[in-house]
Amino acid sequence: MPDPDIPTAARSSDEIEDERLVLRAQAGDQEAFNELAARHSSMLRRILFRITKDCEAAWDAMQEALLASWRNIGRFEGRSKFSTWLTRIGINEAYRGLRKGNAELLQLDDSLGERVPDWGARPDEVFESREFLTAVANGLDGISDEYATAVRLRDVEGLSTREAAEALGIGERAFKSRLHRGRMALRADLDRYFEDGYAR
Repeated sequence: MPDPDIPTAARSSDEIEDERLVLRAQAGDQEAFNELAARHSSMLRRILFRITKDCEAAWDAMQEALLASWRNIGRFEGRSKFSTWLTRIGINEAYRGLRKGNAELLQLDDSLGERVPDWGARPDEVFESREFLTAVANGLDGISDEYATAVRLRDVEGLSTREAAEALGIGERAFKSRLHRGRMALRADLDRYFEDGYAR
């Protein structure tokens, strides 16, 4: 089950706990799978929302991904982390929903508002931060889905190159190419943002 090429000491306690829960789930323990789902649902929902830009569509894709992963848990061989495997299933479900035309775009401000912190003593700084987040989100919305998803997984969610590539079902070299193209496209958009004087 664990990858024999990765020594136990190199795996985090979270990965080791996931492996333990996966083994129990593969033996038919639904409570173990429910714990796995609880450990990774927030991360998965965040990724799927950034893809679908719709709360309901992200929730639906997450539920479908969890159901599919429970039905197929016996086929999980542990060559990647469970979270990576689950993310790949979720991304596939999200794109399936988008192809069916079930996702409607939210207003950008609505999606960003939940992440704006307390105004505190310097509301101008918070506003500028929100404005920059808006520019980044707009920039990602303006580039192709495959490039935007690569940037979101690597730079927003913090997945490693290997994890992100596995989540998308492509090789690391192909992922690095998508990531580079996505970053360059986003940079070009942000360069225009700064040149227009909207941020300081």
